[in-house]
Amino acid sequence: MDDGFSVLVSTDLVTIRRFIATDIETLHAYRNHPEIGKQQSWLMPWDYDDAVMFVAEMAMRDPLFERGEWAHLAIERVGHEGLIGDIGVLWQVDDDVAEIVFTLAPDHRSLGVMTECIQAICTEITASLSLRLVAAVVEIDNDPARDLLERCGFAPVALDGEEEVVYAWRTGGWPMKAESQPPASE
Repeated sequence: MDDGFSVLVSTDLVTIRRFIATDIETLHAYRNHPEIGKQQSWLMPWDYDDAVMFVAEMAMRDPLFERGEWAHLAIERVGHEGLIGDIGVLWQVDDDVAEIVFTLAPDHRSLGVMTECIQAICTEITASLSLRLVAAVVEIDNDPARDLLERCGFAPVALDGEEEVVYAWRTGGWPMKAESQPPASE
């Protein structure tokens, strides 16, 4: 599958790649799952034609990352053929900051997949885009997403209104929280 264009990051657990036509059915199905839809910003039900256009646009985007534009990537679990989720990256227009969003099909949760995916994509984009900060905004009542971000080294930095929390990860390695700990005595 890696044609030098499709795969962005590959680890022992996940492959993060461009979307392909065979992803449409799965993408459409999990994005219409009621549990996922209630935590996301798209209108439910998500139309099949929108899924087709989304995959086509993301598959051919070149360059992949452009300031001010969302780039969404497909997630595959090693040993499991096909799409299991997606991760989006918005490279900010006027700053060396990016925002990420992520969605994982319910039957692939609690396997460490998204933890590894977030760490891998943050490592990749901070290097390739020369970022100083990666942010994520989640619903205040989305405890699984908040716990996930904290496991990945993100820290809550602000409330965005009354319903969302902004998390941030500064470049320089995992985890962010370790920077606040006193150095070990010798």
